[in-house]
Amino acid sequence: MKEIPAAKGHWLFGHAMALSKDPLQMPADIANRHGGAVQFRVLHRPFLAITDPVLARHILQKNPDNYPRSFHYESGSITIGHGLLTVEDERWRRSRKMMQPVFRIDPVREVAAVTARCWNDAEQDCRKQMAEGRAVDMVQVCQRLALDVILRALCSLQLEAEQLTHFGALVKASLLRLRLRNNAIVSPPLWLPAPNNRVIHQVRRELDAFLGPVVEGCREHPEGDDMLCALARARDEQGGAFTRQELLDETKTLFAAGFETTATAMAWVMCELADRPDLCDRLAAEADGAFGVAEVSRSTIDQLPLAGRVVEEALRLYPPVYNLGRHSRQDDEVNGVHIPGGVDILISVWGMHRGIHWGETAGQFDPDRWLPDRRPARDAYMPFAAGRHTCIGIHFALVEMQMMVALICHRFRLRWASGAATPSVRPQITASTDGPVWLELASR
Repeated sequence: MKEIPAAKGHWLFGHAMALSKDPLQMPADIANRHGGAVQFRVLHRPFLAITDPVLARHILQKNPDNYPRSFHYESGSITIGHGLLTVEDERWRRSRKMMQPVFRIDPVREVAAVTARCWNDAEQDCRKQMAEGRAVDMVQVCQRLALDVILRALCSLQLEAEQLTHFGALVKASLLRLRLRNNAIVSPPLWLPAPNNRVIHQVRRELDAFLGPVVEGCREHPEGDDMLCALARARDEQGGAFTRQELLDETKTLFAAGFETTATAMAWVMCELADRPDLCDRLAAEADGAFGVAEVSRSTIDQLPLAGRVVEEALRLYPPVYNLGRHSRQDDEVNGVHIPGGVDILISVWGMHRGIHWGETAGQFDPDRWLPDRRPARDAYMPFAAGRHTCIGIHFALVEMQMMVALICHRFRLRWASGAATPSVRPQITASTDGPVWLELASR
């Protein structure tokens, strides 16, 4: 049986410093240098970094019972509670089964019309900045638009701009603090009044205070047509409903998982489109045909294939969730390769999406690689994870982003503002930009 090679690190810290400094690039680089899988150490704790899609698919799809999610997810319960992202085994199965019907592709197609309505407000704000001769930070535009969409679709909430900004900052703060805790070489116990701990507890209190009344309203009047009311009506096999706390935790989870990831991916889309005015023109022409016939409906999305390919390629080159953490319970074997038990695993989606399976153009943005006759390396593509823990909101996110791309290009031409350029990646919980994306917009 073949053993996975081990990378040599510092005699005491192992690779703790490198991983803490760059949790995105370090696992990707170290795994790709060793053929797709490598063992390394963080202090006394053994890790595996993986970019080999065969090993990754085995862990996520073929033998998931041996690979529960790692401590990185467990710590998320500090702020977002015990929802789908942070629970395992029977509790996870019950929740997933109750929630799945709400997130199937057919009902989620309604998100297309919700996104179009939210865009009307965002467009007016963009035009106001244009009239004042200002460049527009598309990071802020995408964040507010993504948050507006999920608030309206999930719980029929329509907030003012300042409220959206405040709520978005809360969600981002929770993710940032969890990232700092997960990547710290030593994390203080939560009862200790350390600065990061105080912020974590404060963020949780504010999220609970904001969303608690919304959840209680849906439980008292579950006849509404939004997604949260549908979750309030959901029943398990014994006829039981979500408790108030369960529904609140799932709501926080959906916001945390669905808002920042979408906004992050769309910020990178804006960067790529600003470099490609010809692609923007193609998207605008496609949108003219889709939006010029009738009101946006669930069938509109079928008329936007190029926008769909742009989204897929952005998710390949800039996967918001760049690492998937798992823990091996027992020894395992994959095609003669031994995976030891008791090891934390980082599946580097970032490294896999830019690896040898994509050929010499792996680092290039090419939406047409997703044309049917190009046969992209789909086994090496998992921006929403894979297997039973595939993101429940996958269809929601794809419809939303496809519409956002089409709507923006339908109304505006995009180009970089004077002195602006593509930002660098800043690995938070998501692969965020390290600053604004300043674009000059021109009406079509």
